Amino acid sequence: MDEKAIIDDYYSDLLEHIKASSDVEGQLIEHEYLEYILALLSDSGEFDDYSIVEDGRDGAERWLVDGYSYDENNYTLTLFATLFSTDPAPDKLTRREVELAVRKLFSFLEITLSNDISSVLEPTSTCYQAAEFIQKYWGNVSKVNLMVISNRQSIDFRKGIESKDFGSRPCSVHIWDLNRIYKLEASRTEREEMDIDLKASPIPCLPANLSGEEFQSLLAVIPAATLVELYGKWGSRLLEQNVRSFLQNRGKVNKGIRSTIIENPGNFFPYNNGITATAEAVEIDVIDGQNCITGFKNLQIVNGGQTTASIYSAYFKDKADISNVFVQMKLTVLSSIEDSDLISKIARYANSQNKVSDADLFSNHPYHVRIEGFSRRIWVPIKADQNSQTHWFYERARGQYLDAQAYMSKAERRKFQKLHPRNQLLTKTDVAKIMNSWDMLPHEVSKGAQKNFAKFAGSVDKDWMKDDLYFNEHYFRKLVTRAFIFRKLEKDVLKASWYLGYRANIVTYAIARLALAIQDRGKDIDYDVLWRAPQVPEAFVEILMTLAESINEKLHDENRPIGNISEYAKRQTFWEAIKNIACDIETLKYCLVDRSDARRLEANSKSIQKEDNSIRAQELALNTSKEIWAKIESYLLEEDAATPSLMGILKTAKNPAKFPSEKQSQVLVKLLARFEDRLA
Repeated sequence: MDEKAIIDDYYSDLLEHIKASSDVEGQLIEHEYLEYILALLSDSGEFDDYSIVEDGRDGAERWLVDGYSYDENNYTLTLFATLFSTDPAPDKLTRREVELAVRKLFSFLEITLSNDISSVLEPTSTCYQAAEFIQKYWGNVSKVNLMVISNRQSIDFRKGIESKDFGSRPCSVHIWDLNRIYKLEASRTEREEMDIDLKASPIPCLPANLSGEEFQSLLAVIPAATLVELYGKWGSRLLEQNVRSFLQNRGKVNKGIRSTIIENPGNFFPYNNGITATAEAVEIDVIDGQNCITGFKNLQIVNGGQTTASIYSAYFKDKADISNVFVQMKLTVLSSIEDSDLISKIARYANSQNKVSDADLFSNHPYHVRIEGFSRRIWVPIKADQNSQTHWFYERARGQYLDAQAYMSKAERRKFQKLHPRNQLLTKTDVAKIMNSWDMLPHEVSKGAQKNFAKFAGSVDKDWMKDDLYFNEHYFRKLVTRAFIFRKLEKDVLKASWYLGYRANIVTYAIARLALAIQDRGKDIDYDVLWRAPQVPEAFVEILMTLAESINEKLHDENRPIGNISEYAKRQTFWEAIKNIACDIETLKYCLVDRSDARRLEANSKSIQKEDNSIRAQELALNTSKEIWAKIESYLLEEDAATPSLMGILKTAKNPAKFPSEKQSQVLVKLLARFEDRLA
């Protein structure tokens, strides 16, 4: 199938999904599309938190704003405009349309910053809230991105669309048309390729490896000004493999970096450990007899994210002179950036100023592998609008859902989508949002997808280290049941007569308040009952919608202590206020159980998971070749770690006539993990 046919099929499937969601939820189709795409872009690291503006169109068509985002790390404000067509075969996106949308975004910015917005915008509108937010943070904005999002294909004029600067703030235009969106969603690397041109400011470098080695390694000293330029342009995408967020100068190390840059810039190089980076490819030219880096493909700073962001902050906020600041860089050039396991090892073993935990590298955590396995093999009972059992598809890596269908015929693809409906697709950030809502952290969920995900990652990593058996089939059924209720509430809130916007905040707080009421009664949800239920019980819906209406009132209360609604929802103080809302759960008695009974079920589920782990360990031991076991024997001998017990177990493993016991298999799996690097 050629690329055009593939994209046409992708568009047909996506449009059908968007229309169905729009019809069910009573939301404008362009808003449904925008929400889908912004979630996709946020997951890929284009920006973190974002807000959709549901009433951001001027009746006279003088200005528009369909959404906005602010990156606190590199001080970038992004405004979104949607150009959506409901035509099954829409026309090409023209330059004129894009330029007009950009001018309208620019006009909204002018209105926001030059007028009394209450005389132009309705104070209760989400558009007013957007303008109020921009006014508040404008002093910290270093650049503005104007992003046009469309479901139509465009000719390649992205580089030709320009925008004038807004005062001293540079403005840039970014177009996400159908082709570009498809390539991102189909990408297994979870991001669009990033090509960096350094021909104007080449970086001298030295080779740090011998010829014939598997990977090319380089040492370089990069000027802080170059690092600032890269971070200003690419933002968190440079730090994508290193999930750790910049600590906003709260940690001792960050304060030290900042003070050194401001007070003793010449001492920065000897004081700082520098950065560790990877790239898929590097372009090296000889300039004046010296090897110089003149370009990167998919550069990733896997250690040194806080150094990078601290330099940027000192330059932008403190107006520091960084002309004499230089940073050492250790660069590994990989044959394929998709080797995320190797990247995580480089990050883990790199010299760091703050400890990098497994939670920081959560994209490669075994939690994902286990949940993915459950999602592929566990059938969900038939629901009210279905005529057969289905799966909830967990996307451990970006693009898995599309990749699974890449080489299917149309008939096979229809069958796959029937068994794995797109509305039952779960991403990592979806799971974090759903689970943290039910775990009563709505203020964390309200901070945005990436920050909430970091919070969830830390919690899961801690629980996994304590007892990974907790993450079993019962946990997966609980996750899906929670997601089922969560998405039902999302749909119903949109159709409510009282709804005035801020659905994401309303839903997470309503879920959290119900979870707290259930906990306070010493109860837990009977997930087995709800797992088998054809639909969300009406009693759940009624209680959640009553809570949602009350939360909506508090969010829009004119006497709220923080004017901006999005900011208010991020505060612990708002959660404390919501805890005081009455929540009667008497009507839920039939689908609740005592917490003691729930604990017994969890203990039993752990036992089943332990047995499952044992079976899988034995399968892995039996499917590993005797040549691998022989290599491990030699490694143990080299390290003087070849105990009689280990050598005896390895002798059993090498003998095809023998079957390793359960305990022996667990030891063998640990040996495979121990020498994983050398066996690769």
